[in-house]
This record gives sequence, C-alpha cells and structure tokens, in this order.
Amino acid sequence: MTLRFRLVFALVALTTVGLAVFGVTTYSLYARTEHQRVDDTLRSSALSVGRDLDEKAGIDLGGRPDGKGNAGDPRGGPTVLVPVGTYAELRDANDKVLTAVEYAAVTTNQPKLAKHLSVGTFRTVDAAKGSGQWRVYAAAATGPAAGDTVVIAIPLGAVESSLHRLVLIETIAALSLLLLLAAGAWVVLRRGLQPLETMAESAASISAGDLSQRVGPSDDRTEVGQLGLALNTMLDEIEIAFREREATERRLRQFLADASHELRTPLTSIQGFAELFRLDTTHEHVDLPVILRRIEEEAARMRTLVEDLLLLARVDQARTPEQEPVDLAVLAADACSDAVATDPERAVTLSAPNPVVVRGDSDHLRQAVANLVANALRHTPSGTPIELDARVVDSEALLTVRDHGPGLDTEALHHAFDRFWQADAARAGSGVGLGLSIVAAIAAEHGGEATVTNAPDGGAAFTITLPVA
Repeated sequence: MTLRFRLVFALVALTTVGLAVFGVTTYSLYARTEHQRVDDTLRSSALSVGRDLDEKAGIDLGGRPDGKGNAGDPRGGPTVLVPVGTYAELRDANDKVLTAVEYAAVTTNQPKLAKHLSVGTFRTVDAAKGSGQWRVYAAAATGPAAGDTVVIAIPLGAVESSLHRLVLIETIAALSLLLLLAAGAWVVLRRGLQPLETMAESAASISAGDLSQRVGPSDDRTEVGQLGLALNTMLDEIEIAFREREATERRLRQFLADASHELRTPLTSIQGFAELFRLDTTHEHVDLPVILRRIEEEAARMRTLVEDLLLLARVDQARTPEQEPVDLAVLAADACSDAVATDPERAVTLSAPNPVVVRGDSDHLRQAVANLVANALRHTPSGTPIELDARVVDSEALLTVRDHGPGLDTEALHHAFDRFWQADAARAGSGVGLGLSIVAAIAAEHGGEATVTNAPDGGAAFTITLPVA
C-alpha cells in the first residue's frame, strides 16, 4: 500500500472507532433517558390508574356523590393523563387479577406479565403476542383497595422507534462524515505528499547517475523541507566525495604512469648498455669502464626513485609519526653544511636566533629539509645564494628555504608539490619530481603544511609550517 492510502485508511479507521464510541455512548445515554422518562410516567400515573381500576372493579371509593369524578376521594391528588396504549391490572394479595383496563381506542397487544411482581420495581417484558416490549411497574394500591397491587405497563414501541431513528441518523451522519473525511484527506495528503513524490522522482534520476540534481523543497519551515534540505546536503557531500574519488583515481593513474615512465628510463639505458656489450663480442668498439659506470649511474638513479616511492608510501599510510623533540634549527644547520659540501661556490646562510622545537620523526623531518635545500641547489643557477630561516611565529614553527633564482610562474606555484610534476625549462636542472611531494607529505604527516611563494625581490621561498612542541 502507498503511504497516502495507509494514512487515509488509518485516519478513517480511527475516526470510525471514535464515531462508534460516540454513537454507542449517545445511544446508551438516550436509551437510559427514555426509559427513565417512561418510569417516571408509570410512577406518576399509578394513582390515577388505581382510581380507574377501583371504579371498574366496583370498589366503594367512599364519599363519591354520583359515582363519577374524584370528589370526596380520600386518596386525593390530581388526575394524571395516562399515555395511550397503557395496560393496567389490579391484583389482590394472592396475585389474582381482580380487573384490568386498557387506555386505547381499540384492543392492543398486552404484555406477558409474571404471576408475581414485587411492589415498587420496574422491569421490561416482552409482548404476549408478536414482537415488542413493555415497561412494567408494580405499585401498592391505596384507599379502599389498600393491600392490593396496581400493575401498570406501557408499550415501548415509541421508545424503540426513537432509538431506531437515532441509530439511523447516527449511521447516515457517520457514513457521510467518513466519506467526506476520506475524500478530503485523500486530496490534502495528495497535495501534502506531492513534494515526497517529486523527491522520489529526483532520487530515481540521481540513482541513474545524475548527481547534479537536487530535490525540493529544501528549507527549515516544514518537515518535508527539512528532509529535502538533509537530502541535498547529503547529495552535496556525495558529489564532493565522488569528485574527490575521481580526482584521486586520476592522480593515481597519472602517478602510476609517471612512475612507470621514470623507472623505464634507467631500465632502458641499462638494457641498451648490456645489449651493446653483448653484441660486440670482440669488445673492440666498447669502452667497458664507461658502460659499467653508466649502468651503475642508472641503477643508482632507479634505486633513488624506488626509495622515494617507498618513503611516500610509508608517509601516505597516515600513521602517527615518531613523537620525539626535534629542533628544526639544528636540522637546518646540518642541511646548510651538506649544501656547502655539495657546492662550495654557493653562499648558504642560516637565520635561527632561537631553538625551534617540534615533536615528530627526526629522520623524516631531516629528509624534508634536505629535499628543500637540494631543490634550491638543483633548480637555480650556480652561484646564486640560498637562505634558510627557522623561527617560531604565533605558536607555529616555520622553516623557510629561499633561493634567488628566476622564481615560479603561476602554474608552477599551483603544482609545485604534485608528484612527478616538474617546473618549466626556466628553472635549470633535472629530477623525477618527487622531492617536493615528499616535503608536503612529511609536513602533513606532522600536522602541518608546505607552501611556496615568490619573494618580492625575486626567487622562490618554500616554507614548512608545523605546530610547536
């Protein structure tokens, strides 16, 4: 069943139960009221009916001058109008019927009366013939007939007709109300659930692959709007996640392609030198020391690339680095010493007025600083100075390596830390493009970041920012 049908069905069912309870309660109260009215009529007409029974039985009422009327009747009391159809009996102490009277123009059906009736009690009995019920009341006779019992019975046909009419009216009214309620609820729910149906259609389109669609309404004013807002937020996050996954897959494919290319280059050289040595069996035209040196250089190049890839893989595992105090100023000083040993013609300076202590993996951080200095040596003209700076600024440790080369263009600023990406020919030198990627990965491993900017007076400045221990 659809949600609309279930809601309408539940509403109609609950309303039906409520109407049934209301109808039964109303019927019970009305029936009790009608029976109470009949009982009051029986009780109030007992005196007048007793007079009529005494008169019909020929009992001397005493003091009645002409045998008619109530003058001189010792029982007194007003004459009460007895309902049409009333049946009455006068019984003696032995429950023998002395006389009976019917207050009707023609003979009507009579009640089925028991032989003994307790005085002062009411009861409901069936008709002697046919259908129908009577309300019976037994009262003690007064006056000359004292000691006898007056039995009065009133047919309940009028009461039953009133109750049947009440049931018919309540049934018709209840059915009409239920029909109107069902129709109105169906229309209201159709309009109210229309946004949900629209959401379902949009969800079907989204499940087909169109993540750009959004559902509506999406606001905080209604429950449906809140659902739409939550769905749209979820779709935004899913779309972002899919885009990130696609970008990651693209970067992974590019990374594998670049890594394969970089590994293939030294392998091709090694294979070429080996084939050259194998084909020239006399070795007359082969300089064996040169071939072995080139094979050794290409093997070393491949080993360096593999080690860099392994380092990136370990850093990418997002493990918690070794937590030990590390002074970046000391690492920067060691990197300066290595740079001077590599290129004695360079002017390499360090500005570190105070210790800059962070917590992390000493080997990894040393590798990051060394890569920045090596990058400056490799990609700037010979003889240009390199400046290192290590200091604490606003509870953050900053280590900057600044060169005085040609600087970076816009594309290089955006891709400097991408893996296997290399700057244009304006920055002299060669490499595989993993050095700065390792720097960025190590900085992220320690809860920091690596950035690059062009200095105002020329050159590039690479900065590692880490939280201070």
